[in-house]
Amino acid sequence: MQTLLRLLSEPTRLRILAAVDGEELAVGEIADVLGMSQSRISNHLRLLKEGDALDGRREGSWTFYKNALPTDPAAASLWNAVKAGIVDEREFKADLARRRAVLEKRRERSRAYFAAGRNGHAEVGMQRDSLREELLAALLPHDWTVLDAGCGDGYLTEALAARFDRVIAVDHAPARLAEARRRLGAAGVEFEEGEIDDLPLRAGTVDAVFFSMVLHHVPIIGDATHEAMRVLKPGGFVAIADFAPHHDEAMRAELGDLRLGLDPDAIAAALEDAGFERVATAPARDRYSAGRGDPLSMFLATGRKPARSRSRKKSTATTRS
Repeated sequence: MQTLLRLLSEPTRLRILAAVDGEELAVGEIADVLGMSQSRISNHLRLLKEGDALDGRREGSWTFYKNALPTDPAAASLWNAVKAGIVDEREFKADLARRRAVLEKRRERSRAYFAAGRNGHAEVGMQRDSLREELLAALLPHDWTVLDAGCGDGYLTEALAARFDRVIAVDHAPARLAEARRRLGAAGVEFEEGEIDDLPLRAGTVDAVFFSMVLHHVPIIGDATHEAMRVLKPGGFVAIADFAPHHDEAMRAELGDLRLGLDPDAIAAALEDAGFERVATAPARDRYSAGRGDPLSMFLATGRKPARSRSRKKSTATTRS
């Protein structure tokens, strides 16, 4: 406390602490606020830092300072008493006005940069172009239980396991489940053998169902969408990614596809018939390349189970092969 009292007895140091009270400023900005050269305030900054009155942070070649007194109860009480006695003085009012001008300069630098037509970081230099999706995914609740219906080798399951606390992966091929287990290792995913149109789960088990590039393998798509409705909790979501209609006949022989893509409108109708609300479809940005011809287009479809579940008769007449 004696050290702090000595520090606060010097007017320039008081002005510095007031300048960075609740606002982090670079050394040059502090000098601008006080109307002094950096050489005149450097020793004061050092003493305040050594006395734990300032928090300093290096950022490249710049150093930013912030008043550290409010973080300590005893020091905060003393600082608040001192500040109450100086806040109305002309010199400190002038400093506050200059601080507002300094902060406005920051905004002006940004405005000037983009006014010149330059691109920001998000538009250039991104190596994987996945930041937008990662940002959106960060909003999803981690405590959800989610189902990867038709998980295959675990391509999507791997991403789900990194995001959600509980992941259930279902596939009808034991060899593919074994491959997914090897891929996921100790990720804690629950693997189940079964058909996606006859899921081995109790009703109301999961918060979200994902069908990723799998519905074009299903004999009756309406059965799969009704099963998704059954295993979802009220208010749960379904998300589908699949091929749009195409003409690559080789996909039947090479990949066992039952359909050459799916009509997004037919998928939306199947979801609505199963009882989903807020159904929507949209083209996917991604494309699939089979190594011949043009890449295949894909689409996304989503829907939500009503918060109050409604009983519906299961239909087998939707989207038949």
